[in-house]
Amino acid sequence: MQKKAGGGVMSFFKTETGRKVVFYAAGTTATGLFLANFLPHTFGLKYYRNFVQCYQNGMEREVPKAVQLRIEQAMDKLELDKHERQFVKPFTVFGFDLFQAGTTKLRFGAALGVPVNYGYDSIGDIKRADIRFRDSQIDWSSDSGKLLEQAIVLTEDEQVFGLCKAILQLQTHRVLLNSIFPTLSFFMVYTIGHFLNLRLQLFARHGSMRFVLYSILGLFGLGSWSFMKDFNQVADDADIDKRLATLGPQFVAAGVSYYDKHLKKNIALRNLIGDDTYTAMGNENYMLRQKSMPLTARKSFFEEKWQEMQTEATATQ
Repeated sequence: MQKKAGGGVMSFFKTETGRKVVFYAAGTTATGLFLANFLPHTFGLKYYRNFVQCYQNGMEREVPKAVQLRIEQAMDKLELDKHERQFVKPFTVFGFDLFQAGTTKLRFGAALGVPVNYGYDSIGDIKRADIRFRDSQIDWSSDSGKLLEQAIVLTEDEQVFGLCKAILQLQTHRVLLNSIFPTLSFFMVYTIGHFLNLRLQLFARHGSMRFVLYSILGLFGLGSWSFMKDFNQVADDADIDKRLATLGPQFVAAGVSYYDKHLKKNIALRNLIGDDTYTAMGNENYMLRQKSMPLTARKSFFEEKWQEMQTEATATQ
């Protein structure tokens, strides 16, 4: 007996029952996208923190008392109340960059990861033998190694500036919005696809037409999610820098030197690891996307603010 044309598994999804299955599967996928982004920063925050925690001899490395005092200074500068301070939980993190997970907007709290180099007061405090990057030893005798030494030792003002920046990031609605964006994009793609299937009667046509449609919609959904997420992060970065610039000339000066050292650190690491994780200018290399505001732009913002303050101070004398 000859097999009926159009039969098979794919033909099932053209039926009323098949469409219901797709509808429920779409709802499950949308829920899964939300939870995949939301859970690590809420119910799973403890496990997320343990994953990026810096250990020494199998034990969690404690945040030095001097750094804890600087975290308190940062909270004082931002005028955090006693209730909100309890939500910020510092710990030592791998790498040379501050780490943020969770949010002060939810009862689960926020994890503030502080790198080991925040405990350095001078180049002599660097424990070179213990520092590895991507499981490779760093050639400290090279020009890039010497540049890295200078870049990872931050002054007290620079540390307080960086900590304030991280705390302000924890105060945003980033966690909730980053969970909503993929779900919204998926629902938008599913709704448009469902509408076009019915309007253009694509279920009655060859499956290749639907494949092309789904491919285009998939790229559109991916692009819309990337745009919403990146736009929100860049906007947050700009707002945070504007807030920090209002804290006084000392903070503006610290912002210039903080971002200058951040760029030098990235340039040194680019030369040491020999890949394109960072650009020649020291910005993170995102290719097609812009996941955060370029560090060069953030440094330029504080340089302009510093020049404005200097000009105003000269005019008043």
